[in-house]
Amino acid sequence: MHFIVTGGAGFIGSHVTETLLSQGYRVTVVDNLSTGFLQNLSDHPNLQFIKKDVVDCNPQDFSSLIDGVAHLAATPSVGLSWENPLKVHNNNLSATISVIELCKQLNIPKLVFASSASVYGNPIKLPILESHPTDPISPYGLQKLVSEQYGQLFAETLPLSFIALRIFNVFGPRQLPNSSYSGVLSIFLNSMRQGQPITIYGDGSQTRDFIYVKDVANVFTQALTLPLTLGQYKSYNVATGHSVSLLELVNILKIWFPQWNSTVNFATPRPGDIQHSRAEISNLVSFLNFYPQFSLDVAIGMLAQTYK
Repeated sequence: MHFIVTGGAGFIGSHVTETLLSQGYRVTVVDNLSTGFLQNLSDHPNLQFIKKDVVDCNPQDFSSLIDGVAHLAATPSVGLSWENPLKVHNNNLSATISVIELCKQLNIPKLVFASSASVYGNPIKLPILESHPTDPISPYGLQKLVSEQYGQLFAETLPLSFIALRIFNVFGPRQLPNSSYSGVLSIFLNSMRQGQPITIYGDGSQTRDFIYVKDVANVFTQALTLPLTLGQYKSYNVATGHSVSLLELVNILKIWFPQWNSTVNFATPRPGDIQHSRAEISNLVSFLNFYPQFSLDVAIGMLAQTYK
């Protein structure tokens, strides 16, 4: 089987690419390298790389049958979606529409989309089910939600199978700690490694459902390779079903950085940040027979070793 991975040189995308290649599939990565890096990709005989913005792709870029697309190319930043809404709109929503159009032109039967827990907005009830009302509180969340809606609309008419994976707080290797796109865990790790203070936006009681990037890559791989009836739309939470507060996270990290003796500083919460988050993942378990393989403690330990 042959798959396209958009954003395949980025943080999550490169792990998806790596997992697909390890299972013997052919992969074509499309990435403009605005946030991805070639060094994230291995030299592999089944890997083709196209340096291009996905909105500029056309059918002539692909010379053989494509069995599915993992669409991860995006600007994954709530903050930047407020600061530069038009640019982020183009990188997120317009890019998704371009990929749907590419699927139509190439008769690609399946699109697996990297959505986000931000589609839910402020949770009414925990844990968050996929049936929870969607009420984004940031442009980023709105772009992800409307991307899903476009996918659902076109799935019924092309036909196309569209799977939206609503990713919660992902972390792991290749997540840059000094970038606008960084997750909180990689930022905390880098601060501890450098002996610097940690800044928490809020009082630290806010909770997040963290999932290791290799688990996320396995979800994408299983979603791409699962037989699915054409015309179907499905959405699934991608998380662990467990949450931890940011202050608890700091204490876990201290185990791996006992020499860190700086301070935790508190700042005003940022626009678009929610207070609590925890996913219900029973539908993911049932659909893919998948359960996260890496606990938070084990995954943090693995990641911390790369920061030393």
